[in-house]
Amino acid sequence: MKNIIIKECPYCGSTDLTKGYQMGDGIVYRDKAAAFGTVVEHTICKDCSSIVYSKVEKPEILK
Repeated sequence: MKNIIIKECPYCGSTDLTKGYQMGDGIVYRDKAAAFGTVVEHTICKDCSSIVYSKVEKPEILK
């Protein structure tokens, strides 16, 4: 899998970015009957609060 690097917010141009994780009810499952899911990781701009990029932590679970 290609590693995507975000260096700048496309909305405000800030380079002050951080990572955040969506868990609990925000976990992604392959289907409604799946027992296991994966956390969603977001790249967030600290200046304008935009979610710049999102990806699942363990894509192999969704295959």
